[in-house]
Amino acid sequence: MRIEFTGRREVIAAARVAFEAKVDGTGVWCSVSLDALNSHFGNGGSSAHDLVGTFEANRARIENATRRVLEKNGGQSVELEGSDFS
Repeated sequence: MRIEFTGRREVIAAARVAFEAKVDGTGVWCSVSLDALNSHFGNGGSSAHDLVGTFEANRARIENATRRVLEKNGGQSVELEGSDFS
């Protein structure tokens, strides 16, 4: 399975940051929760700017966790929570 990250991302209802991966050439939207950003990456705010800043500063770790889940679930959409980083 070939997994790439496109760099596209956006905040969804100030509770998640959504980002796009390509799995075998097909776009798959994934997300990471506000809870995970707060507890595992030190996010301290709730604005879109805060969430995206924390996401970007920790993109490699978030993408690595996403890759693990995508490989396990056959390339389906992923919603990362705090437990995905433990």
